[in-house]
Amino acid sequence: MKAILKGLYLKIRGSTLEALRLLFIKKKSLLSLLNIQSILFIRVDRVGDMMLSTPAFRAIKAALPGVRLTVMATPANTDILMNNPDVDDVVVYDRLAGLHVKMKLMMKLRSRQFSLAIDPHNDYELKTAFLAALSGAANRIGYAAFGREIFFNQPASLIKENTHFVDVALGLLKDIGISATNRSPEIYISDDEQVWARKWLADNGLQGNTVVGIHPGAHYQTQRWLPEYYAELIQLLRCQPQTGVILFGGPSDAKVIEEIISKVKTDICVSMQNNLRYLSALLAQCHIFICNNSGPLHIASALNIPTISFMGPTVKEQWTPISANHRVLRRDDLPCIGCNLGYCKIKSHDCMRLIGPEAVFEIIQSEFALTCGKQNVQRARD
Repeated sequence: MKAILKGLYLKIRGSTLEALRLLFIKKKSLLSLLNIQSILFIRVDRVGDMMLSTPAFRAIKAALPGVRLTVMATPANTDILMNNPDVDDVVVYDRLAGLHVKMKLMMKLRSRQFSLAIDPHNDYELKTAFLAALSGAANRIGYAAFGREIFFNQPASLIKENTHFVDVALGLLKDIGISATNRSPEIYISDDEQVWARKWLADNGLQGNTVVGIHPGAHYQTQRWLPEYYAELIQLLRCQPQTGVILFGGPSDAKVIEEIISKVKTDICVSMQNNLRYLSALLAQCHIFICNNSGPLHIASALNIPTISFMGPTVKEQWTPISANHRVLRRDDLPCIGCNLGYCKIKSHDCMRLIGPEAVFEIIQSEFALTCGKQNVQRARD
């Protein structure tokens, strides 16, 4: 019933806003690329979304090296942009801030007189399209969906749902004559951050070991591999000589981290980081990273760290890590796998429950060159 009502609302909203656009909004010819001096790129969502937008920043700067690129970020994802040579300025939009703070931000943006605002959001949500309009940019480009186009004078046709997230932003750039051949995400770790990470490893007795990073958190319940499976996998890994494990998490992962620790029979190194830069620096020291389909997965991919990730019922083609040396585990044989829900409607959680830790360990052994004798595997289970 909810889905029917939502569909009806979106249809009515789209028709109403489209009628208003035809009456009041005149489509504007886009400025020549040579005349674009400043761009506002809006990315006010999650960490992974920002990571997968970095190829678009690189493409913009490659095509327009003299343009000033400003990225609108959130408190959660702004650290991804630190040290990025393609980004000239960052403005932070906090959805929890009061109206007065948000109005001051919009006035600041309008004073900059952006030549172009880019909203790569490929969904029905109005917020980012509205922010593009409030920025006062002379030209505003974004995907048309259910009336969002009223806020753009350069609306683009909605693209297919199974388009990779990287290509969603790059596809929008094509509409203004900017193309890209490099689709790899990027994050830049400073020398000081690398020194800090190496010291952390030394302080925790991991220097010189093969380091396996594990991050059990994820935004949606359907994207989380079971805590008891992570615990059993850690037991299997810990019996491998010269192999160390770092269990990563943030404040929102405290409960699942505690549950995993309670099930692991030996001491384990834990990095509970609220600092995304330190998390990224430690990830850069790992030899392999095991996680759910979440922001840290795409950070690891950008750092060229081999990964094994667990994917639930989301759109696989949209979120698979870019580049090789990444193994995505997913139960494509399940009839419910395409539900794309944040919770398990049938309450079985089979898409995660049916991926066992022993199978994951075998993949690590065979594909990632970590070996462990069968007697050690048996000992880890006892």
